[in-house]
Amino acid sequence: MDTLKSLATGIGAIALASVILLWSDKPPRRPASNEQVTKETVRRVALLQHVSQPIIDDGYAGTIAGLQESGFVEGKNLEIARRNSENSVPDANLMAQEIVTGGYDLAISLTTLSLQALAAANKNGAVNHVFAMVTDPTAAGVGIGTEPLDHPPHLVGIGTLQPVAESLNMARTMFPGLKTLGVVWNPAEVNSEINTKLCRAACQELGITLLEANAENTAAVREAALSLISRDIDAIWIGGDVTVLAAADSVMGPARDAHIPVFTVIPGTAAKGALFDLGANYFEVGRRLGLLAGKVLNGESPAKLPVERIVPPKLFINLLALKGLRDPWKVPPAVLATADTVIDEQGTHEKTPKPEAKSPPSAASKPLAKTWNVHVLEYVNLPDVEDAEKGVLDAIRESGLVIDRDYKTRITNAQGDISTLNGMVDAAVTDRADLVITLSTPTLQAAMRKANVQPVVFTFLADPIAAGVAKSDADHAPNVTGSYGSGDMAGMISLIRQLMPGAKRLGAIFCPAEINSVYNHDLLVKTAKAANFEVVSMGVSTPAEVGDTATALCSEQIDLICLPTANITGASFPSIAQAADRAKLPVYGFLTSMLGQGATAVVARDYYDMGHDAGGLAVRVMRGEKPADIPLKQAVTSRLLLNRDAAHRCGVKLPEDVVKRAYKVIGGK
Repeated sequence: MDTLKSLATGIGAIALASVILLWSDKPPRRPASNEQVTKETVRRVALLQHVSQPIIDDGYAGTIAGLQESGFVEGKNLEIARRNSENSVPDANLMAQEIVTGGYDLAISLTTLSLQALAAANKNGAVNHVFAMVTDPTAAGVGIGTEPLDHPPHLVGIGTLQPVAESLNMARTMFPGLKTLGVVWNPAEVNSEINTKLCRAACQELGITLLEANAENTAAVREAALSLISRDIDAIWIGGDVTVLAAADSVMGPARDAHIPVFTVIPGTAAKGALFDLGANYFEVGRRLGLLAGKVLNGESPAKLPVERIVPPKLFINLLALKGLRDPWKVPPAVLATADTVIDEQGTHEKTPKPEAKSPPSAASKPLAKTWNVHVLEYVNLPDVEDAEKGVLDAIRESGLVIDRDYKTRITNAQGDISTLNGMVDAAVTDRADLVITLSTPTLQAAMRKANVQPVVFTFLADPIAAGVAKSDADHAPNVTGSYGSGDMAGMISLIRQLMPGAKRLGAIFCPAEINSVYNHDLLVKTAKAANFEVVSMGVSTPAEVGDTATALCSEQIDLICLPTANITGASFPSIAQAADRAKLPVYGFLTSMLGQGATAVVARDYYDMGHDAGGLAVRVMRGEKPADIPLKQAVTSRLLLNRDAAHRCGVKLPEDVVKRAYKVIGGK
């Protein structure tokens, strides 16, 4: 019987390979000679990215803006299928094959790994392909030479080599005594290898000793960082490494405990605690990519377009990261004056806010009586928060309101620091905000304490009753409305029982100082105990405690970890996943960001939709409705996400019926 199954499996694989080869031999999808490319012609575009990261989202937003400048607008004459392999090379290869055989008018890739996957699947040029967010296109090994027109006829794009030497020079300016530097990097990433070689050369020129540690996956990043810190380094540098950036918190935490700074060449990492990021403006890179994509969609041949190599500069400085450092690091005024974004106790200050892609207003839209000053307040940096933020902004744009005419936005993030959060609310009050939109329970509570006159719309919130702003959806504080949704505890416990029928002891970590965390934890305990689980819970107060607490929890003879949503644990999840991985224990979570960081399964609310609901409520307020008259909106739908690799590591089998109903599955078969 086993022989027959193996034979059948082999025949199926051969058949699938044959189908893929036949499809890959198809000629590129291009307009026919008699087909006129007009604004009414709907173009189908597939976009592949390798992981969820703020800079990639910046690149994506820039791409959309560039396409719009070229006359291609989603929902009008453009359809975009966005694919995200969430740091999984096998998934990237599978998605690339689907794109190549999908009959798209154009394929777009963001990051080197996505370029490599898509180029490998598209060797026969079945679809035109444009790329960006690539360190060195020539070194990517996809047939691109050093001359601008030396590239495959169906493949063209933009290279962006990070300013490695410049970042080290800036660090030496901030601390002339810098002698020993540490770097964690993944040798499997060609972009990371390029950056590391440049770092070696720059360190040699500056007389800096460079100590290196390898991490082949996100779970290994924390141990690698700790090994460097044990060797008495002065700072840690992060290059253009997708693996390390995906687990940046696993570097920031140990560095913070050791009182040494982290600096990078990738903008956006300062928002997580790095002292500075000196890199490229990836929104502008994406915009240039969108313009390039527009040329191809309008009929220009990629073979006649040059590969560009650009580095539009961008500098982020986080003055909060100077606190408590072992050595006297200082940011000179001249350097501070050149920063595009500065983070301090009052919040995040952008010299020139990132432009938003503008959707054309609907015909029914009329200008508002005034331009609303809208402040969006966030507590921590998480992909789920970014999803909610995007949902809010998309809903406002889609309503027909026009940026700068009807409203302007200022978005700030406290990076998990309460004093910074209070400063952000003070700034909103001082700036005479007409509307405050909060993401998370702490931001809502801070706004209610200090901005109790302005209308407040909330989202990314577990329970408004526990937060103290409502008695019911209809009965709430008069200046408040919003959307909310607690974790789907019943769905999670049902899933755990199905995947692990013999499990008895469930471990949980929560933050007693966060009302939302306490609420979610209590709900989990109640639901789990009703299903005859014994719950072992441990509390944390700071991100620095999370790793050790997770290790201690894993020693309590538990069968699994189920992590109720909290800001601290969400931002520090890689250290929890690493402890669980060492103990061969599965982790179940409620945030989509946990999937690619080592969770076995996630049962998540759709935070984009939740944010979109809040954006719609904000529009109603801006158009004149009183918040008191607008009922709160509860999110009730959940998505199941599975990680095959994580399940395999801890011995959890994923039944086929569970896999089939999953919204997303990553990892090997």
